Amino acid sequence: MKDVMKRIILLILSFWAIDVQAQQWVVSRSAEEGVVLVGGDCNGSGNYIVGACNNDGGSSYRDAYAMYVENNGDFTEKTFSFDGYKSHLCSAICLDNGNAFVVGVKGGTLTNHIYDTLWILVMTPELEIVEEHDYPIVEPYMTWTTDVYLEFNNYGDIIVLADVSEYDYPLMTIGVYAVFKCDIHGNMLKSKYFAEGHGMNGARPTGLIRVPDSDYMMMIGKGFFVTNSHSICYIDNELEKVDAFPLPWLEDVWNYSDCWKENGHFLMSSMSHHYGVVENSFYAAVFEVDDRGNYVDTLVYDRADTSDYTAQFGSMAYVSDEIIYIATYWESGQNEQPSDAVICLIDSDLNLRGTKRLKAEDIKIRIMHCQRTSDGGCLVYGRCKKSYDTEMLYVWKLLPDDFVIPWTLDENPEVLPHHEAYPNPTKDYLNIVLDNADNQRYRVSVTDVRGRKYFERRFEHVGGLLRLDVSSMEDGVYFYEIFDGRGIQKGKFLKY
Repeated sequence: MKDVMKRIILLILSFWAIDVQAQQWVVSRSAEEGVVLVGGDCNGSGNYIVGACNNDGGSSYRDAYAMYVENNGDFTEKTFSFDGYKSHLCSAICLDNGNAFVVGVKGGTLTNHIYDTLWILVMTPELEIVEEHDYPIVEPYMTWTTDVYLEFNNYGDIIVLADVSEYDYPLMTIGVYAVFKCDIHGNMLKSKYFAEGHGMNGARPTGLIRVPDSDYMMMIGKGFFVTNSHSICYIDNELEKVDAFPLPWLEDVWNYSDCWKENGHFLMSSMSHHYGVVENSFYAAVFEVDDRGNYVDTLVYDRADTSDYTAQFGSMAYVSDEIIYIATYWESGQNEQPSDAVICLIDSDLNLRGTKRLKAEDIKIRIMHCQRTSDGGCLVYGRCKKSYDTEMLYVWKLLPDDFVIPWTLDENPEVLPHHEAYPNPTKDYLNIVLDNADNQRYRVSVTDVRGRKYFERRFEHVGGLLRLDVSSMEDGVYFYEIFDGRGIQKGKFLKY
């Protein structure tokens, strides 16, 4: 086991009014051993980030890895090595004392894909282990994935949802997943394996969220309800299923939720299959869903040629009803072509407040996780690789200032009606007139020539003059769209 202290802040961009200490920064360095970062949580003073390193031939990671990143960008890192077998840290959730409850997997050999032990530890910000437990996965089960999700229940215990299998990689998991209940010290209180009735492609959990004012937890994934169907499933405090509902309208790979609304609905971030004009096209979106799995509303924020995937282990970081971050990235396949990522800022009413595009020179970016910070920002990270096969470590810290397109709405403008947005061309502001004669519900959006959406706002029963500050957008041609419940008005403008 080795412990290395690093202190790197490469970029400090600005300050934000929520906290005079709030900063934007990027941590970046070469990672000779290869690092993948897949999950973490915020404790007020900083953020825990977990994953693994030591890539063996591109197919597996050998040694568990953890970081603790302070609010100013300083960080501590540690690698956990074991003789003869692998380890991987998967998820973390912060405790009231500032420590983190961390779950990983370990076991097997250095040359196979199997992990046979659930590994639970409590870790300090200095990455010292103060509690540690090994729980063998019950035979005949094992795991070859690192899909593990954590959430507190309403009694202060921690629920662990994990993907397990009866078969080794590369065979797919055959309808098996496991749920564990632990106390905050990592002691196992109850466990249950679900191994029946999920079809040949099995069940694949992708999310876990506590139901407010209830003893229930909600699991999100595939195969909980109907063979091969995306679904939600409720379990009680004894880890027994109490209800399940399919999501038949969703044709999707990844689903995540981190936001439950007061009306009993929740938000789900997804990369969805669209059977529309273009065959096999994908789009990244946030869905509002009721508690029985029924579709309510959608915000589509990127297309297939701009972002293909939501972050693979947790794309949504909920700060407040007004600040919700969604992370996506563009997958360039098995080649090492440079690629970028798009991070979106939305609110709980599915308004897109703005987007931020992340790029690094000659780097293939694969975002795995998005998590909140204590000053209202977010961290995004994953696996980054240079096109000439050099592994990189990147952690981006972003704040709402990076995203928001400021806007105002004057409900009684002293201007003549305009049928098109003005001025056009514009350098700073774009004015859009909303006719309030019929008290319609409006949706106004702005996209670029590739279909990347920069702004979308919904207005209930109002009209007036909408003024957008477009000064921070890159120069070029953009399109605006106004939907008023009766039809769509479209136009374009030039930003210079």
